[in-house]
Amino acid sequence: MDAVQGKSGAHVGEIENPDGVGEHGSVACGDALKFMFRVQKDDSDPLKDKIVEAKFLTFGCTSAIAASEALCRIIEEKALTPIEALKITNQDIVEYLEGLPTQKIHCSVMGAEALETAVFDWAAKRGVDMEALGIRQLNNDEHEGRLICSCFGITEPYLRRKIKELNLKTVDEVTGAIKAGGACGTCRGEIQDVINEIWSTASCATGTCDLPEETKKAIEGVLTVDEPKKEEPSKRERASSFVPLATVAQKADGTYENRPALAPEETPDAALLAKSRAEYADASPYKRAKLIEKVLEEVARPIMQRDGGDLEIVDVKDNLVYVSLVGACEDCDSATLTLEMLVETVLQDRLDPNIKVVQI
Repeated sequence: MDAVQGKSGAHVGEIENPDGVGEHGSVACGDALKFMFRVQKDDSDPLKDKIVEAKFLTFGCTSAIAASEALCRIIEEKALTPIEALKITNQDIVEYLEGLPTQKIHCSVMGAEALETAVFDWAAKRGVDMEALGIRQLNNDEHEGRLICSCFGITEPYLRRKIKELNLKTVDEVTGAIKAGGACGTCRGEIQDVINEIWSTASCATGTCDLPEETKKAIEGVLTVDEPKKEEPSKRERASSFVPLATVAQKADGTYENRPALAPEETPDAALLAKSRAEYADASPYKRAKLIEKVLEEVARPIMQRDGGDLEIVDVKDNLVYVSLVGACEDCDSATLTLEMLVETVLQDRLDPNIKVVQI
């Protein structure tokens, strides 16, 4: 809480001329972390350098700030060398915090990834041959490869490593840990395919391992992601329900803008979209308010709820929708992005491009 409130003694801030700097995440995705440290240099052996100061800058929720603060404290309290610090895992961060909500585990993953990048930055500056030590920068290699989750920039190599490293057995666990599949939802089928492939050992196929029943059935071919799974919608249903037809693109000046992912005529539900827009245009003020409520209930709120947040409609006046954020979204630094890139975009795509969302 000291870090969240910016009190003295916390590790929020920057180090002038740091010995190691690493970044992870993206403002467009809602979470970004810059981690840096300063070492006490050993005159004869850089491997004996000790980290004496660590700081961070985080764009994210309170859990992201807490996880970043925990990472800095672990390193300083144990007086670790950069190489020793590499052994810190996201689970170490979670345990230091005495737990995190499932949907916030990705916050601890951010810290571990940024730490790795910072250590390799230190190694380059100090002339340490990490390859000779048998250490490869996994995160760097995984920027390339087939893109699985376009909303959060998750590639297949990175997804595979995290599924194995964090022992993730379901799509919801993957979403909670690294956010993949937590926005538009269209990649959840591909994520399930990767899970099936990774855990499809002989023991799992015969049902003797500890996989969730739905994953066992998917591996055995009894259940596919296109078929209903208990109370969860199928991949096809998610695609038609969660696609807001917009994504986030970075412009040349470094800022971000909403950009349509597909033109309405190129999408499978273009006719439904045209119908919903026409219905909204001809509706009375009362009916328009009910249509707005319906779209938010079916599309935007489920996405927010998967990350522990939600919203409440306070009032609707013409094309102005006044909302109040609750849950994890209430104090989240990414609230503005969520309203603009999710809530407002969904309403504009499905009902009227002139709709504006106002937080109160």
